[in-house]
Amino acid sequence: MSPISALPGRPAEAAPLTVTVTDQPSPAALAQWRQLVATSPEGDVAQLPEWAGLRATVGFQVRYLLVHAGPGGELLGGAQILERPLPLLGRVGYLPYGPLVAAGPDADPAVSAALCAALTELGHTRLRMLFVQPPPGGEAISRELLHRGFRDSEANIAPRQTLRLDLSNELSALRGGLSKRLRTWTNRWESRGVTVRLGTQSDVPVLAELVARSGEHQGFAAVSADYLSTLLRDLGGEPGREDGHAVLFVGELAGRPVAAALFTRCAGTLKLRFAGMDRDEAASRSNVPAAVQWHAIEWARRAGLRWFDFGGISAEAAAALARGESRDSVRGVDRFKASFGGQLHRAAPPVELISNPVLRAGYDVSRRWALGRRLIELAKAALRTGRLR
Repeated sequence: MSPISALPGRPAEAAPLTVTVTDQPSPAALAQWRQLVATSPEGDVAQLPEWAGLRATVGFQVRYLLVHAGPGGELLGGAQILERPLPLLGRVGYLPYGPLVAAGPDADPAVSAALCAALTELGHTRLRMLFVQPPPGGEAISRELLHRGFRDSEANIAPRQTLRLDLSNELSALRGGLSKRLRTWTNRWESRGVTVRLGTQSDVPVLAELVARSGEHQGFAAVSADYLSTLLRDLGGEPGREDGHAVLFVGELAGRPVAAALFTRCAGTLKLRFAGMDRDEAASRSNVPAAVQWHAIEWARRAGLRWFDFGGISAEAAAALARGESRDSVRGVDRFKASFGGQLHRAAPPVELISNPVLRAGYDVSRRWALGRRLIELAKAALRTGRLR
């Protein structure tokens, strides 16, 4: 793309913005992008090049939008878009927790505008469907994309709402925020033979099996053991490595692994990505999954991280908590997450662009009947797991 110099509200003397669209950025550009993601207040591992490499193992290609202050200048913002073809739909792209602008999502409106213009062009020229979940604080990005022809999206390509714990609080305060039952358990796990340790590559088969069991119980498509192994290897490195982006915790009962959780780490936040448990009565009775989460919270606080993120909750649970209802009013895994006392945290409104009117009409109609909704859910599962089944 050509340099952009004249944008409303931008000083005439400011250096022109250069927007680059590429699937093969230079090593220097990737290093700059990695640094911007890691230092953005709402940077997420899903915008790191390592995550793009992980998604490549299940059929995704990556495309970068990078905005510099003139050719070869400072990187001011960007986006990492993941793309792949899907049967009947064509080439689909999604952008989780982006685009990002240096020093905050809305720091420079001209950079945001340039990114939104590039995303719009991409959605019209290369992709049949483009889904964007801007990060928390990115409401101006959502509005700008809506102004450019996007529309509100219900595709849920990435969790919009989650619960977060502020790890700058004292551990006693965090414990005080637990449900009464959980507070009691923090003093009982050791006597019940419950232990939690850092996991390694050798624990991935156990993690995969536990995640698959939880998927069967909760109705979600589980990723493969190979995928989990690649995530831990490429993003985590050695167990507990200070600069790693992934960490695994394994909960054991009398020395037997019965629960596990894989977290990602970026921009001062430890976020839950995958978790599973043995639905054995003894494991449930000893509340081992909660022990894993509490141990991870303690670990994240010792590591100097600011936030602990439970990896998303349902829109229904978020609405109930926003209304001030008791955390006991929500159900299932949402209730489990709420029992730790986190605060509701929302990303900006998600948007989508389906430029082809026939495809857009077909997509809208499909959501109104059972088989169509099932096909859409299968497509979403394929986007999540890479499995076209």
